[in-house]
Amino acid sequence: MQLEQTELLKKFSELVVEKNKAHNLTSAKTPEEFFRKHIGDCIGAYRAAENSLQKSIVDCGSGAGLPSVVWSIINPKLEIHSIDSNQKKIAFQKHIKRSLGLINLYPTASRIQDFCPKKESTAIFKAFSSIKNGAQSLNQQALFKNLIFLKKDDEKTKEEITEASSLLYDYKRHEYTANKEKMLVVELYDSKNSNN
Repeated sequence: MQLEQTELLKKFSELVVEKNKAHNLTSAKTPEEFFRKHIGDCIGAYRAAENSLQKSIVDCGSGAGLPSVVWSIINPKLEIHSIDSNQKKIAFQKHIKRSLGLINLYPTASRIQDFCPKKESTAIFKAFSSIKNGAQSLNQQALFKNLIFLKKDDEKTKEEITEASSLLYDYKRHEYTANKEKMLVVELYDSKNSNN
């Protein structure tokens, strides 16, 4: 990763912690803790998922901007739509976009059921309720090539994959490690995209 990108990620960490009291963005108490816990996880997930991503990404329920802000910094060629129904969190992300000059990031206040990207996209879910709920929450008219869930590699995630199996045509597992924990990118294809 380039020095400039690292500096932007550090600045993002500082802004999250600085604005945390007003927006309830993270449990991290310091920029260093946020960087270590959350930025590191998002970078690991990006590397694990990189070859599966479309050029257009929709981050569903993006909160403080994880992974959307991080991914927009580490790959400026991606077009990233960061969707959250919480107006305050989207206002914060718009502040981040301006402060860091992220021209490829599009924070949007919307329910994900109502958001329909204009081109074939990858939907990303991090810290979202369950795989089944995530898959069912998307706009059925939207052009999603695949759905990606960032999860811990544990029994709960295995149960979620089983619970969602009736909705899925196929899925792939992309493993990575973050903060000494086994993590997992679960890549799903729904029945509409069964040519994968």
